[in-house]
Amino acid sequence: MVKTLVKSVREYKKHAILTPVCMILEVVCECLIPMFMTTMMDYVGDMPRLLAYGGILILMAALSLTGGVLAGKFAATASCGFAKNLRQDLFYSVQQFSFKDVDKFSSSSLVTRLTTDVSNVQMAFQMCIRIAVRVPLMFIFSFIMGFTINHTLALIYLAILPILLVVMVLIVVYVMPFFRRIFKKYDAMNNSVQENVGGIRVVKSFVRQDFEKKKFKISNDNLTDASLRAMNVVIFSMPVMMLVMNLSTVAVVWFGGGQVIGGLLTAADMVAFINYIFQILMSLMMLSMMFVQISSASAS
Repeated sequence: MVKTLVKSVREYKKHAILTPVCMILEVVCECLIPMFMTTMMDYVGDMPRLLAYGGILILMAALSLTGGVLAGKFAATASCGFAKNLRQDLFYSVQQFSFKDVDKFSSSSLVTRLTTDVSNVQMAFQMCIRIAVRVPLMFIFSFIMGFTINHTLALIYLAILPILLVVMVLIVVYVMPFFRRIFKKYDAMNNSVQENVGGIRVVKSFVRQDFEKKKFKISNDNLTDASLRAMNVVIFSMPVMMLVMNLSTVAVVWFGGGQVIGGLLTAADMVAFINYIFQILMSLMMLSMMFVQISSASAS
């Protein structure tokens, strides 16, 4: 299936390749900024060095901003172009259906495939060329930087990582069946709308407006209930991630504060370490969002 979908990228391959390249630039600059800030704090009072490191920080921030903006632009162009080509390929494929295929697939289902499903696959593709590149790079660079600063405090990374991975896997496994049900509800609602619009004269002639309203309300309510069940599980991941993030920050401050008092760690190093742990946890939160979006696209 992936090979089939990738064929729809076609003339937007250049944008799809440039997106991760720009994302690498953004990630590298973001990971270097805390290190330069720590070094800068060691030269308090030395104005020439402070100005030099301040200039480096401004340059890093500008490069990170440039990389992020370009990555977003290229990703948007690639994903929108991919969705355009995919809709076109699907439409041409439908035109070649045999009579047996036409009887098998309802028109309401095909409308959902060409609209909602393509949009979900488009979002998943955009996340894959951005987040799927950003997350592992951010995690690896931050992890290495954290171990470089203090390998003892870096063990906190290893403690929180299994917890977050278990939460993400459970959410994805639990949400997948809900997304499959949601798309069936979409088909039912679209079918109700199509039948009502297509047979509007018959509906008015036999005064069936109230019946059609009740029929649409049932399909609409079923879609809402299925969507709420899925979204409630997805939303649950955010407070769990924030709880783990706050607990890990408290652990770093607690154990790092003892090392600062003992002279084993400087205050600047602890600030940089906290920045790196935030970067790691934010990358894992983005990873969970990507998994949820991929689950929805997989159902599509």
